[in-house]
Amino acid sequence: MNARRPVQSVCGLSVGIMAAPLDRLGQAASQIASWGGMVHFDVMDGVFVPNLTAGSEFVAAVADGNFCDVHLMVERPQAHIAAFARAGADIITVHAEASGAAEALRQVREQAALLGRPILAGLAVMPGTALAQLQPLLALAPDLVLVLALDPRDGKPADIGKACERLTALRATIKPGTILAMDGGVTVATIDQVSATAPDIIVSGSAIFKAADPGQAFRQMADVWAAGRILPAGVTHV
Repeated sequence: MNARRPVQSVCGLSVGIMAAPLDRLGQAASQIASWGGMVHFDVMDGVFVPNLTAGSEFVAAVADGNFCDVHLMVERPQAHIAAFARAGADIITVHAEASGAAEALRQVREQAALLGRPILAGLAVMPGTALAQLQPLLALAPDLVLVLALDPRDGKPADIGKACERLTALRATIKPGTILAMDGGVTVATIDQVSATAPDIIVSGSAIFKAADPGQAFRQMADVWAAGRILPAGVTHV
């Protein structure tokens, strides 16, 4: 069994498990853990975003020995926090654009206290949401802020350049110690550009599992990310 990573040391690549063959998700989770990555779950309800994916039972099925990063792209995240916490989620990220986001962030912390283990409360932001609109939610001091480079609701391609600009702008305004992450369109071809902004976590799925050698793709991207962690003087992060 792989030891679960302490949440205090969260950083690196979070790999979208739903990009793996659906009949081998357990094997895929073990692969991700062996590479040193986190297991990222995109949970979609078919309402907040068009697609419909898996629920908390998929997290429970692979949580043992894995670090589970759950991204809730759902309309009412507060209705799902308890189930995913009990399933073994280590990070639960909710969308700023969803109704009840503030309550959901509070519930993540309540569940962590009830279960007696750390669970990070994350806040995700779509590309079209002005960063100024996040201030009431950022005032709740989420542990993590996830910047999306694409919006699955409009079908437009990822805008990596804009997402990098937004991540850099957020770093200057969020509480020190907040984990910064980026998701959407991060591939072997774009990892250099993304890593130049030094995110703490990079989410990637298809670029890894659709590669001829997924392990090699992970290692290549992880090496570039690690190099990007060397920041200019005066700039710090987790």
